[in-house]
This record gives sequence, structure tokens and C-alpha cells, in this order.
Amino acid sequence: MSTAAPDVPALPVGATMDRGFALLRRRPRALLLPQLALNLATVVPIVLLFLLGWLLVGDVDTHVEVTRQSTIFGDSTLERREVADLSGGQVAVVVVLGVVAALVSLWFSLAAYVSVVRGAERAVADEPHLPLGQAMTQALRATPPLFGLGVVFAVAAAVAVGLLGLLVALLAQASAGLAVLAALAVLCLLVYVGVRLSLWPVAHLTEGTGFASFGRSWALTAGRFWSLLALFVLVGIVVAVVFSVLTIVLEALVLGAAWIDDAVGVAALIPFAVLYVLLGLIATAAYLAPIVVAYRTIAGIDGPAGRPTDGGSHPADTPPHRDPTAPRPAPERLWSRDAPPADDPRD
Repeated sequence: MSTAAPDVPALPVGATMDRGFALLRRRPRALLLPQLALNLATVVPIVLLFLLGWLLVGDVDTHVEVTRQSTIFGDSTLERREVADLSGGQVAVVVVLGVVAALVSLWFSLAAYVSVVRGAERAVADEPHLPLGQAMTQALRATPPLFGLGVVFAVAAAVAVGLLGLLVALLAQASAGLAVLAALAVLCLLVYVGVRLSLWPVAHLTEGTGFASFGRSWALTAGRFWSLLALFVLVGIVVAVVFSVLTIVLEALVLGAAWIDDAVGVAALIPFAVLYVLLGLIATAAYLAPIVVAYRTIAGIDGPAGRPTDGGSHPADTPPHRDPTAPRPAPERLWSRDAPPADDPRD
């Protein structure tokens, strides 16, 4: 696997994490509010699709189905339940509207992801946050190309994993020990390729490289496998641990309120749901912000300590002061869109 070459700019894991988490502390509105609004906006089309389905399906015939259920004591009981008899047309309506609802939900979820990346980019560049409506519109418009690239990536990954799994299964027919070694090798290969291609969404959203974003990610991550792997693992651990601990505390408070009085416990569910959603938004932003910082560092936009590569300087924990109306610096391209990347001796 790749190791850092002397001419490769360093990617300090600790400093990258600190700068990413600092964005959330300094600019929570840019990272959280559009994300929250897009997640809440999903409810509107889902409810409309549900009402449309209710109108189109109309009356549903039912029949009573009797089943025998075994108990833990060894005996059994008869259970009666009412089962819907949907016609072919009704089934088609349910399936079509279900697929549309899933696509709409995925669209808004990806838009929330886009809003965090765009918000983090503006925050680390010390640019003012966009108005909420503009941030949501920008994220929704950027989502379809990202979704298309994600489908290509998912299909290619599924084919690769399937072929590698088939290879391991064939080797298992010959030797169990050989199959174990092959499975470990396949796992290492998948982790390596996954890390090398991990920056393609940010590269596409920032540079608009389209299909070339996969090659762009591969070029950017050359010589930085271990630092990126450490960053992903450590950020994931920190976010998961903090989220889990706070969730357990909230659940304990709700259970304590319910122990005092049932009505108090039911009332406590409302602030619990609000805080749980807020924790989810914070966890998403806290994971993505360091990745954006890492991308800007290895793309040559910022230095490893957060200093811009144009010669300016500012402390690592504070953003550079720049004119918000000035054009954003373009990241240094490691290779042209019109020509394939040259062989890199660092791979």
C-alpha cells in the first residue's frame, strides 16, 4: 500500500480533525440548518404520495386468515387476522408510489449531504453562509448528478465484490486455509480501493469533474492511504462514541421521567425526539467536515496547518480573513479532464 513520499504534502490527522470539528463549533448554522430543513422537507412529498396512493387504491377487499402460533410453553393458539386482497392494479399503484417515495427520500437525503459539504467549504474558506432557501435549492440541484455517479460507483463495487467473493468461494473448494488467506487479501484490497476512491463525492461537488472525479480521487489520495484511513477511523470512532453516550443519557432521562409518572414520561418523548434528531445532524456534520478539510489540504487549496497556499497565513484554529466577494480559489488539478493521468511512481 502507498506510503507518503517526500514531495507529498503532509496530511496531519490530528490537525485535520481539530479543524473539521472547529467548523461545527464556529459555523453551526451553515452545517446544520440546511441539513435540518432538507430532512424535514422530505415529509411533505411523502405525505402527498401517501394521500395520492390512498385515493388511487380506493376500497380494498379483505379476508380473514387463521393461523396457528406456537407459544413458549409448547402449546399453540389460533390467531385470526384480516388480510388485504389487492388487485393487480392496486399492487402496481402501491409499488410505483413506493419506488417514487424511496427515490424522493433518497434525493432529499443526498441533498442534505451536499448541503453539509457546501456549508463546510464556505465555512473553512471564511465565506458567509448562504440564505437557507438558496442553500437548499443549490443542494437539490446538485443531487441528481451525484446520485447518478453514486449508482455507477455502487454497481461497479457490487460487481467487483461479487467477482472477488466468487473467487474466494472457488478457493474454499480447494482449501479452507487458502480461502481464509484469500478472504483477508480481498478485505485489504477493498479497504485500500475504498480509501483511494473515498474523496470522489467531494471532488465532484467542488470541481464538477463528473466521471473524472473517480480518477481525481485516486490521484489525490496517492501516498496518503494511511493518513486518510486513520482519519476516517478516528473520526468515525469519536462521532460514534459521543453520539452513543449522549443517546444513552437521553434515553436514561426519558426512562427516569417515565418511572416518576407515565404522563411525564410521554411528555419527555417530545424533547427526546428533538434532541435525538439534532444529535443526528451534528454527527453527520462532524463526520463530513474533517473530510472536506482533508480534501482542501491535499488538493492544494489550504496548507496542512490551515494556511492558504497563496502565501497568506492565519492560525490553524481560525479561518483566513478574505473578501467574501472575491472568487473562490480553484484547486490545483493533478491531471487534465481531457487526458488520462500519467503513471504516478508513488502508487
